[in-house]
Amino acid sequence: MRVKTAIAATMIVGASLLTTQGVANAALSDCNSNNMCMWGNNDFRWMIGERAHGSNTWVNLTGDRNDEMDSWANRSATHTGCMAENSNGSGDRQTMHRNDNDNNVAPWNSDEISSWRTTNGC
Repeated sequence: MRVKTAIAATMIVGASLLTTQGVANAALSDCNSNNMCMWGNNDFRWMIGERAHGSNTWVNLTGDRNDEMDSWANRSATHTGCMAENSNGSGDRQTMHRNDNDNNVAPWNSDEISSWRTTNGC
């Protein structure tokens, strides 16, 4: 009986790991082509923003999306984006390079983004 229980537990854990990885990959694919996206958790979970590339306008994050960014993606081949620590593009900045992403930003950059634009980099 113990062997059957151990086998069943192993199968459940293995299935959970496979499912979790699939969800993480699916979340990255939720960022559409020619858009830039940010997520509030590592591994592209809980999307907090998606914008089309090419906008020089700083957009401020508000409510529960402010100061939450932990991963990002730039699906643009032509524009480099910028994320800023404070509203209206002020404070410490992080560049979103063309056709690039980061599933887990450095601890000192985690949970600090309050505004962003989708062209002209930082």
